Amino acid sequence: MIRSILRMLLAAFTVVACVATVSIPARARSPHPKRTATARTLRGGGQWLGNARPHSAVQRWDIDVTRADDDSFEGRVILFGSPLAQIGRLRGAIKGRRVTGSVTDTSGNHVATFVGTITSNGLQGTYQDRAGEVGRWSWDGQLPR
Repeated sequence: MIRSILRMLLAAFTVVACVATVSIPARARSPHPKRTATARTLRGGGQWLGNARPHSAVQRWDIDVTRADDDSFEGRVILFGSPLAQIGRLRGAIKGRRVTGSVTDTSGNHVATFVGTITSNGLQGTYQDRAGEVGRWSWDGQLPR
């Protein structure tokens, strides 16, 4: 009987020693500080030219958008000379050097989609509007970072 009590005490001591040796680790701190939301305003103008009308004049546009930390952006665009919309909503995203997005009119109807690239000369790309016209665009405003 004494042997069984000693075995139980030895087993209990072993368990307590193991638990004391292996403790729950403290919560690790992230090596990256928490990012705070800092929206950046991008304003500027640009031009667009449809390929369907080779002799048409270059059209101008202006934007006033806000870029979020996740590299999405949205805001207002003014299209000078567009038969589809004069004022619209611009939404898109920047992934690396690639820019994608869409334009809707004030009623929420699709106006155009666009893709582009950030180059050493600025932003430039192509668009396709809801009428099927395809063309080129460029932006001469502040480059997104």
